[in-house]
Amino acid sequence: MSDYDKCLASAQRSLAMREHSKHQIKNKLINKGFEKSIVIDVLNELNDSGYQSDQRYTTEYIRYRQNIGYGVKKIIYELKSNGISSEIINNNLSSFSDDYEVLLELANAKITEKNLEDQKILMKYVNHFKSRGFEDNIILKVINNIKHNEIQ
Repeated sequence: MSDYDKCLASAQRSLAMREHSKHQIKNKLINKGFEKSIVIDVLNELNDSGYQSDQRYTTEYIRYRQNIGYGVKKIIYELKSNGISSEIINNNLSSFSDDYEVLLELANAKITEKNLEDQKILMKYVNHFKSRGFEDNIILKVINNIKHNEIQ
């Protein structure tokens, strides 16, 4: 089996597990010791044959990360870190759910019978939600909604 075939098989195994960006596959293969020229040829074949697609990866990544409670800002940062171009991200902006709805669902699961009037507890939640990529105005809107619903 040639190095090219080994490299291709390795990439296909990774892609069989889950979607990967071209950047991620390239790094995995180079870290396994394959020559850069072979890796580039393999990446081109994977792309041409449809086994690997940054477009498909982006769509799946957005859906997955929002389903587990991450905001647009954080997801875009992660996509860029995984080698996804701004053009592909911009083409997928319509795939994002509304941050308010995502955070409301997350907050309802996370905030349990805690006193949100206590500044220390409130800031703990605010900081947690910020770390997940939600904007301040969305966080405040959701927390006010939860406070209002608890009072009734």
